[in-house]
Amino acid sequence: MKHLRVLVLFAVIALVAGCTAKEKKQTIALFGGSFSVIAASDIATDYWADQLNAKITKYGVGGAGFSNKTQWDGQHIQWQVDSACAPEAPVYDTYILWASTNDFNQVNELSGDPWDYTEFDGFDETKLETQCGGINYAIKRIREKAPKAKILFMTSTKCFTRIGAGTNPAYSGEETGMNEFVAKQILCCQIAGVPYLDQFMLPPFNESNFAEYCESDNLHLNEKGYEALRDLQVKFIKGGETIRGGQILLAGHSDYDCANYGAYAGSNAATAEDPEVVLFGDSITYNWARFHPEWLAEHNFAGRGISGQTTIQALARFRRDVVDLHPKYVAILYGTNDVAENLGNITLEDVAGNIASMAEIAQANGITPVLCTLVPAARYGWRPQLGEQSRNVVALNKLIRNIAAQKNLLLCDYWTAMNNGQGGLSAELSGDGVHPYPDAYNIMEAELLKTLGMD
Repeated sequence: MKHLRVLVLFAVIALVAGCTAKEKKQTIALFGGSFSVIAASDIATDYWADQLNAKITKYGVGGAGFSNKTQWDGQHIQWQVDSACAPEAPVYDTYILWASTNDFNQVNELSGDPWDYTEFDGFDETKLETQCGGINYAIKRIREKAPKAKILFMTSTKCFTRIGAGTNPAYSGEETGMNEFVAKQILCCQIAGVPYLDQFMLPPFNESNFAEYCESDNLHLNEKGYEALRDLQVKFIKGGETIRGGQILLAGHSDYDCANYGAYAGSNAATAEDPEVVLFGDSITYNWARFHPEWLAEHNFAGRGISGQTTIQALARFRRDVVDLHPKYVAILYGTNDVAENLGNITLEDVAGNIASMAEIAQANGITPVLCTLVPAARYGWRPQLGEQSRNVVALNKLIRNIAAQKNLLLCDYWTAMNNGQGGLSAELSGDGVHPYPDAYNIMEAELLKTLGMD
């Protein structure tokens, strides 16, 4: 009987503990402009609270954007985050940055660079005037306040392809308007390792029906718009993983430029002299041209890097951004985003095959390919669920070396020159373990010149 009473007592304690745990609400801080606070937004946020058993604190202010030049009384999103991260403020479980359209509407010349206000520019406070600088400020500030909390990002509305359609009546082409601002929001998230929901590039929204989900201003969502978003938002908040927008097909038409063919259209057209070398790659190559433009100009090198790209996308734009420039050499540095599964799972053999195809296209057009080993990396901040990845980087580099040996191609070995002994980049070379600091490119430049016999 005594033992029975003890068992009953434990059962009651367990039941009470279970009920207490079940009743504990998660806390969410929400930042943004009018999309996050207008009355109709309660249709979404009340639904979050119910479905996620959450208490939501709204810090948003109408007219606010990420730039500190937005919102007339200074209550931009940087200010909102400062309020939530003050010493006396509570620590929330989740912090959600809901991008507005106000960075474009109020300071549309200041979309900025995804590396604004980061360790790469020494946290330059003048960059807080840009959308990107404000995004990076908000992420940094939240991480300092709540390093274990979840940070999530929801993109702002995007223009579609047809002029005057979507959310920006002044939209006049794929490289302008809100499209550019949303693209840079996504790049900031990828670089910072923050999951994002590309919510307006997913069904049911498209340029033909967007007005159904908006108020008469063709911008702010109506009740139907928030109802259309809320299930997807709950899935995103609950899962905490990026949900990308794919192609939006409208009677056979899409505004999704999967390979970013237009990124260098202007630069290619303005290239008067055939470059000696095209540096062809992803964000690591893009940063190279951004950090050391004088070095590239001195050697007549052309940088053609696009952040976040995989070898699938690289292969698609190889003719436009390499072959049509008629360089003597092309240095191919790709594979990082394949290992990170930016476009989903792909075998290392297929990644290597894409690189081999680029080399073959170059040779068929009289261009000498230089295969480059991936820069060391142990983990990818934007894909934390993948865990340790240094072995995959080593394995892909082995395949790249094999291709170079079998085809008698030049090989530039960045990995060996930059390896910290554990398959990663040292803190002196990189702040995030993936993207080299400006001075780290000196190592890469020396290796490339040595490979080309130009040292």
